Amino acid sequence: MLTDPYRASLDALTSLGPLRVWSVLVTVFGDLAPDRPIVGPALTALMSEIGIKPEATRVALHRLRGDGWIISQKVGRHSQHALSPAARADSAEAWHKIYGQTPNANELVLILLPPKSKSPDPAQFARVGPRLYAASRSVPMPADAMMLNSGDVPSWLGIEVETAALQKSYTDLLSVLRDVESLPPELTKDPLARAALRVLIVHNWRRLALKHALLPREAHSADWAGHDARDLVISMLARLKRASPDDLNPR
Repeated sequence: MLTDPYRASLDALTSLGPLRVWSVLVTVFGDLAPDRPIVGPALTALMSEIGIKPEATRVALHRLRGDGWIISQKVGRHSQHALSPAARADSAEAWHKIYGQTPNANELVLILLPPKSKSPDPAQFARVGPRLYAASRSVPMPADAMMLNSGDVPSWLGIEVETAALQKSYTDLLSVLRDVESLPPELTKDPLARAALRVLIVHNWRRLALKHALLPREAHSADWAGHDARDLVISMLARLKRASPDDLNPR
């Protein structure tokens, strides 16, 4: 029996790593509804399409409400759920790391921190040496840091990012994305199918991209798959247009 290519793509994306339900919900809200609510039946339909049971979704929503990430309210017969103001701010801060293009080498800066400074966020700053870090010019700089021109970017700069585990994760993701990319366009016309694929792509991409600083291609070895994965993700998301939460409501 032939396997439905759409279902095979969902299975491949879900097999890339554990699907923590609360984390998937963060992706759903951050990508599909960063500034508007999602009604309960639409959220249940989307999570069920991904393969997550309604009971697990309810438990995860309760956790996110307790953490201050989600605000829920009853409107008519259904509940509406939305990101809290703090969660929206965090999502906006992470936007470029998830959806932005790879920076050029001339967009890279080096910063030297004062003695006894607290180490900066490793998701934004790559450690080069004692108190010395590389980052994109678009990243807010720590107070009292000295900014240096990077000049030529050596390929060993990203060596601390290129752990064996992260490299394998990017390589596996790239392989799956290339298969999903070949889906016939008619299989993604349905808003629910398109949203499910998009959420799983963003979710798997987000959990890797937010682990390290975004550095130019020149800062990495030729084996690093992170930049090719970024290019393909951006291309696929342009094709898999965001579905409106209203389009996900069960008919």
